[in-house]
Amino acid sequence: MHTFTAMSTAFHTIGLSSVSAGKAESWFSFIERNLSRFLPESELSSLNRSEGRPFLASALLYQAVSVADRYYRETDGLFNPYLGKALIAQGYSESIEKLRLDSDRQTADDYCVDMPEEPVALDRRMMGIRLHPELSLDLGGIAKGWSAEQLAGMLRREGVGTGAIDAGGDMILWGKPVQGWEIGIADPRDGAKNAASLVLKRPAGIATSSTLKRRWGTKEGVRHHLIDPRTQRPADTDLVQATVLAPSLTEAEVYAKCLLILGSEAGIPWLEARKPGLGCVAVNGEGHLFKGGSLNEYAEIGGGSYAAAI
Repeated sequence: MHTFTAMSTAFHTIGLSSVSAGKAESWFSFIERNLSRFLPESELSSLNRSEGRPFLASALLYQAVSVADRYYRETDGLFNPYLGKALIAQGYSESIEKLRLDSDRQTADDYCVDMPEEPVALDRRMMGIRLHPELSLDLGGIAKGWSAEQLAGMLRREGVGTGAIDAGGDMILWGKPVQGWEIGIADPRDGAKNAASLVLKRPAGIATSSTLKRRWGTKEGVRHHLIDPRTQRPADTDLVQATVLAPSLTEAEVYAKCLLILGSEAGIPWLEARKPGLGCVAVNGEGHLFKGGSLNEYAEIGGGSYAAAI
């Protein structure tokens, strides 16, 4: 296993040669330099300062924004990459390692902007982006998942038949090692334990969203980074963690976030109706484990910290 840090996240690769592992480090460093909203010199930050003017983007930024906007529309706005200003209003204005739970940051809880009908206009021929002047892009988790998926595709084309990339809990696995793939779903209340284990039946993208990881203190209390686009405030949900399995890691990342925002009662039926081919495992604040969708098509679920799945 090869481990490194990028995008304020611990990355792990499995089954890669030293050359391929080096490519992984370089790739995610490149992604961070260009797609981080926290770096003023990044291309994404330049787009966020464009004030509604046409912006000629690199192929990387154009593809990333196009994918994010496609999922924004596919989920009817429940996945919303245009909430950068809402995150800043809640105190998430710097990378997470600079924020503290005991800080007393000021928030702007009254911040709420009406989402325009067209938050972005994309010109595929010119690779142009016109971002609505009242909005700011935060690619966050989707940039990690999408870029990991892009890297996996590059490595497969180079002949790497089996491997895994773990981007801070968002994983893409391809091929099948002799011993198969078995992964643990972390206990959100105790990272040293697993809530459950999954023995995979096939390669998959696996993404986990949590309200307990990226948190910081404010004068009004602790905040987390998963913004509900309906309120433009941190999601008020019974779930503290949601894991989705999908053929695509990008898709898994998007729908894990949506499931977490909606909560167990509304979220699991919504996911099963919208995306019946995806599987999910979720944990609520009391430690109850939920499973749903087509989970059995992807994996057999084993025990962990909790005795039963609901």
